Formats: sequence, C-alpha cells, structure tokens
Amino acid sequence: MITKINKIAGALVSAALITFHAPLFTSCSDSLDQAPLGTLAQGNLPSSDADAIALVNSVYQVNVGKSTAFGYMTDLVTETTISGENPNGGGGLLGLLKWDATNSYVVGMWSDLFRGIANANDAIDNVDGNSNISAAIQQRVIGEAQFLRAYFLNYAVQFWGEVPIVLHNVDGSGVTRQPIDDVYTQIESDLLSAASKLPAEYGNTDKGRATSGAAWALLSKVYLTWGQVSPTFSDSQRKEKFAASVEAANKVTGYELEEDFLANWDNNNRNGKESIFATQHNTGSAADGSGGNHLCHCAFSNGFSNGLPHVVPANRDIQNSYEEGDQRREGSFADSLFNDATGEYFYFDLPRFRKYIDASDPNGSANNRNINRSILRYAEVLLVKAEAINERDGQPNSEAYEAINQVRRRAFKSFPVTVASSHDLPTGLDYEGFKAAIQQEREWEFVYEQKHWLDLVRWRILVKTIKNSTVAQDPQYNKQTISLVHYRYPIPQAQREINPDGLWQNWGYDGYDESKTGSNPYAGFE
Repeated sequence: MITKINKIAGALVSAALITFHAPLFTSCSDSLDQAPLGTLAQGNLPSSDADAIALVNSVYQVNVGKSTAFGYMTDLVTETTISGENPNGGGGLLGLLKWDATNSYVVGMWSDLFRGIANANDAIDNVDGNSNISAAIQQRVIGEAQFLRAYFLNYAVQFWGEVPIVLHNVDGSGVTRQPIDDVYTQIESDLLSAASKLPAEYGNTDKGRATSGAAWALLSKVYLTWGQVSPTFSDSQRKEKFAASVEAANKVTGYELEEDFLANWDNNNRNGKESIFATQHNTGSAADGSGGNHLCHCAFSNGFSNGLPHVVPANRDIQNSYEEGDQRREGSFADSLFNDATGEYFYFDLPRFRKYIDASDPNGSANNRNINRSILRYAEVLLVKAEAINERDGQPNSEAYEAINQVRRRAFKSFPVTVASSHDLPTGLDYEGFKAAIQQEREWEFVYEQKHWLDLVRWRILVKTIKNSTVAQDPQYNKQTISLVHYRYPIPQAQREINPDGLWQNWGYDGYDESKTGSNPYAGFE
C-alpha cells in the first residue's frame, strides 16, 4: 500500500537535523492507505547531498507514526495489557483478541511497513551512483536506507510470516509472498551491508540516525529469531545462526547500561549511553504535528483519575513478581504519581505503565508525548547474547552468565556491573533453567517496550502463556480465546482483493488456502 511520494520538494526534514513531523492524532489509531503494494514513488532525482539526506529522512518518517501500532500489536494482544478503549474499535478488538483481516491496526501496519520499504528503495536506487551526491553521503544514506528496509521487513516477517520482498519500486499488483528463510536472508544482507557503511556515531545534530552498532544489534536479534523460527533449518543450521547472533552482539561496542533504569526514558537524557536505536519523537505539543509519541498518550490519557487510559497493565502480576530491591519495578509501573497541580500523590486502582509518563510534567505528558520510543537498548544486546549462547551450546557458559548478570546488577544498582554481585543468577543451571531465567528477565526488563508478543511467538509459548495467565480467567477481556491462529496476523483483506494469487491468507483466517498454508503450521506450538 504505497502512496506516491514527492521525494525532494517540500522535504520532510532539514538536511542537518532529524526533525520529524507526523499528523495530529485524535485517537489511538493509524490512518489507512489503500494504494497497491509496491507502487512506484514519484519525484525528481536527488541533485545534492541535502536532497539525499532529505530522501532518507522520509524513510525514518514512516516509523514516527507507528509507536502506538507497535504497542497494540505486541503488548495489548498479550496477557500483560488490557484496553480502556471502545471495544468495537481497532485497538479494542486487538485487546479482546478479535482481530480480522480488516482491523485498522493490522491494515495500517502492513501499509506503513511497505511504505517504509518503498521509501528505502527510493533512497537506495536514486542515491547509489548519483554523481551529484558526494561519495561519503552516498555511502551513509544507502547504509541508513538498508538498515531501515531491514527494520521494516523484520517486523513484517514476524507479524505475517511469508511476505513479499520488494527491492525496487514497481507496480506491486503481482508480488507474491516469499519463503520465511528468503525474507530473513534479505534482512541479513541489508544489515551486513549497512553495518559496513554506517558510522559508529554521529555528531549532536544527527543523533538518532542508524549507526553500525544499531545494524549489528538488530542483526544479532535477527539471527537469534531466525534460528528459532525457521521452518526448514536442521539443528546444525540453527546452531550456525545462534553462533552468528553471538558474534554480531560482540560487535556492538561503545554502549553502557544506564545506572538509573528510568534514565532511558528521561527527556534530559535523550539518546543516552544505553540507547542504540530509538524513534525520535520531538519535544513539544502533538497539536502542532511535531511527531509526538502516542505511547505517552495511550498510557496516561485519563491523567490523574481512575478511568482507564487506552492501555493499562492487566493486573499486578508482573509488578508483584519482581525481587525485592529491583529498580525496574518502579521504573515500569506506577502505583501512584505526584500531581503538581494538587501538591499530593494520586493513587491508582490499577497501576500505570511508567516508562512513557514524563516525570518532569506528568499533567502534560499525555499531550506533549515527547519521549523517544526505545527500540534497541544495550540491555537487550546482553540478553540476546546470553540467550543465543544457551541455544548454540545447549547450556549456558560463563560468558552467557556474565551477560545476563550485568543486566541484573544494574537492576539492583550493583555497580560496577562487571563485578560479581549477590544478585547474580545461581550457577549450574541447565539449558531449560537458563532459558526460563532469560524469559523471566526479558519480562521484567521490557515492560511496555513492544517486544512481548514477538518473544512469545518465537519461543512458541504464546497460547500456553496467555491461557495460564490471571487475566485469561476474566471473561470480560476475552483472553481465554487465545489459539494457534494468533501466532500470525491476517493478510489485510484489501490487499488480497488487489492480489489474491500472490497474497494468500494465513492459516485459520477466512479465505486461507490449506494447499499453501498446510493443515496446521503451528502444530506442536504451545
């Protein structure tokens, strides 16, 4: 669903600064675009370095408006989160596990991921070899576009499985879904190329752009996930990907864990030392179209009241599971907040997701929406590395223990994190014990960070986890209806009507073709 894009005239951002602009949001929903997948973007060829930078900025721009959708499609659909929205709206239906091929978030996500890919294709094809653009800017812009193309495609393959691979913008009416391994191969190729082209860091005016560290960090996650979900790999091939994940993680250098966990979401510490890649949401009111982070609005839309905001923790189960002294508990959940307007603390019946509430201005937080969406943090690189070692070797080693323990030491404010602590995991864990520890650590670390559904899917424990949760026992939230069909989202119906042969429907949804999906591709999943 790619619209025609004016690539140069009226550039979205200045050549020097990543100053993103997004449309005004009046509710937690994304606009829909019904154009065919892969339509050629139109415009003049870039004729200067500034034009090339503006062109790649349009690729970043697509990501700015997706923070809510990522949250809804990866957090709200799990046992961790419930919705305070209209139950008949797109978000409310996701929360009730009642989505179908017309759900506005599913349709909008498909549209924007492939629009981002189309913008990246434009940047690559129109900058590469362009004599009007300096060699240094050519290399950097192509590297950024390749990283972002891989970033968008990586979400697509996890949401839908087999998806089209569109590398050049042509009429997309005849594109076909490609095998999962082929999609990951393309992601791998883009990230390896991006890592070789991108700088390790930028000056202050370009903070937030993709770096070589971001490419290696994302590739490490991709290798781990690919090894876990490939439908064709042998055991030896899976181990090769796990080994590659560890190698990629070891190339992510120059980052450190923040001593204060909440510093990762502090506007005075934007793009701090732990941040590897984040959506750059501008400071300022969303009413001026400055690209505010709607996750802030969704988490605190009802402010200091006990009316439910758009998303809220399902209960206190995760909150109460933290070990005593773990700073992530208060960094992830707020039982109460100080209200500057009244000079008193307000206590909530249900806690609020803390990370995207601006402590410096809680009353304005839902409207200002000026906190970056964290996508890749150094803590995740460490946890991915620990998990990949355990998968590669069938057991943890000292390097895996050290990686997870550094995350745990920060959680308990045990510094420096490179020194052993009483909060370290017990030694002697076998494969299953260490895997369980990793899964628990990720749950504690990444509350409301748009990762949980993706984790449950790649671990193949989606149905079991939600069915066994407390919230699934409450019929008003409909979580007990979780089933194997929820391991994939449906291909949007409007896209299938345009291209019914190339875009066959996923198993279990109306219109699926068993000859292409298999009788049940999730047999054996939990």
